[in-house]
Amino acid sequence: MNYLLLYHGLGGDIKQSSRKALERGAKKIQKNAKYLAPVKTGQLRNSIKTKSQEMQDGVEAQVYTNCEHAIYPEFGTGQRGRESNIDRPERNII
Repeated sequence: MNYLLLYHGLGGDIKQSSRKALERGAKKIQKNAKYLAPVKTGQLRNSIKTKSQEMQDGVEAQVYTNCEHAIYPEFGTGQRGRESNIDRPERNII
């Protein structure tokens, strides 16, 4: 999930302020993603990270994981595919 903020001709240290705001938003998304991640070993939950960077015309923040099996809970198919009949408890997002 990428968020990009572009700005043009604004005064002050808008780039730094924008980066901090995007980092705060990314941390909230990371917290919710970790809360919603299924836990067997904790590998997926521990692999969810954030990063941000300044670019010439704006700033960017990302919430990401390098865990190979992250696609299953992300897209809701489960490890057994779309036909899975596993009952999943309801979870409230923090």
